[in-house]
Parts: sequence; C-alpha cells; structure tokens
Amino acid sequence: MKSDFNKKVSVISEDILEIKIDLENSTIKGSELYWHLAEHLLSNQNDIEVIASEEMVSVRSKTIPMDANGIESSISSFDLSSIIQVDEVLEIPICYEQISISDIKEVSKQLKLTVNEIISIHSSAVYEVKAIGFTPGFSYLGDLDERISVPRLIKPRTDTPVGAVGIANNRTGIYCLGGPGGWPIIGITPINYFNLNDSHSLKLKPGIKINFKEIGKDEFRSIQDEK
Repeated sequence: MKSDFNKKVSVISEDILEIKIDLENSTIKGSELYWHLAEHLLSNQNDIEVIASEEMVSVRSKTIPMDANGIESSISSFDLSSIIQVDEVLEIPICYEQISISDIKEVSKQLKLTVNEIISIHSSAVYEVKAIGFTPGFSYLGDLDERISVPRLIKPRTDTPVGAVGIANNRTGIYCLGGPGGWPIIGITPINYFNLNDSHSLKLKPGIKINFKEIGKDEFRSIQDEK
C-alpha cells in the first residue's frame, strides 16, 4: 500500500522536470524525503539522472522525448512509510589544530571571537545533513550557529584536503572528496566519509544527524594510521 501525498511535477524542458512534495503535514524533512525519492526513481526508471536538494528533486532524461508519464507513475509508487528515520547521532572526530590548510585564526579575527570560542560553539551543536553537494560526498550540514556565520572566501581554493571541515553562512560542511572549495576551513576529520571502495564509509546522507568531537593532532594521526 502506497502513501498518499500531494506533489507538483513541473516540466522544465523536453528532458528535465522538477518534483516538489507538500511537506506541510509531513514529519520527514524535505532533504531526507527528496533523497529517498531520488533513490526510488533511480531504481525504477532507466535512462535518467536525478539530483536531490532540500526543496525538490530534479530529473533529467537521457533520452528525448522524455517519458514523463513513466516518471510520474514511479513517483506515485513512492511509499513514504518505507522511509526509516534514524534518531542516532553520528559522532565525527575533528581536529581544529592546523594539520594542513586552516582559516580558523582569520575567522577568529573576523568574528572577534577567540579560537576556543569558535571551537566550543561549532562542536557543541547537533547538525543535520541537509544535502550532498557540488562534489561527490560533500555534505551540507545545518544549521550553523549565527555567532560563527562567515561568508565564503573571496577567492576559492583550487585544492582542499580530504576531510576538511568548512563553514559558510548558515552551513558547515565536510569536503569528503577534497578538491576545489570556497568555504573557510576551521578543522579536519581523519575519517574518509566518501570511499566508493568501502560501503561502510557512505554514512552521510540527508536526514542523518551528526556532531563533532574535538580531538588533538596525536589522536588525528592515530585514527589516520588505523585506516
């Protein structure tokens, strides 16, 4: 038996459509719901690409004309009750000491807060994975305490280390794959949360809750050596 829900499907072009679901009476956050809907569509439709965000799912057809009726049929078969919500909070170790790149001292000056105050505020919150972002595995975590809200870097980096933890506006995020990045970096985790060769590493999905546990350089290296 499938769950009833109100949806709006908008055809954007001959190969792209967008799906929004009425979340007014839903206990499931949009980011989590759209992630599961994206997985459902990918398992039930061939020749499509799907992008899940906090507010919608975008579907791009690899063939033209797009099989809009088939896609809508797959949406209708999506069972909301199949979503298993997890209350457990994932603890992520983070070293705020400078291991490689770090902007925490510059952020401290910008915010007129001590480094220890920034660490305390950042590590005391419980965050929710809002979306998986612009590079594979990049996790947008919210909501960031407004006391440590800073803008993106004026000039983005071309290379950011794997595991770097950044902050920008009302989000904090983990550069699971490394690569280019425009967020000020305040710490780094020794655990790789996006390793395609290890299915157990793929833990950061929309709806998952996490908090950061502060560790020092020695513990950082010890955890790295175990991997």
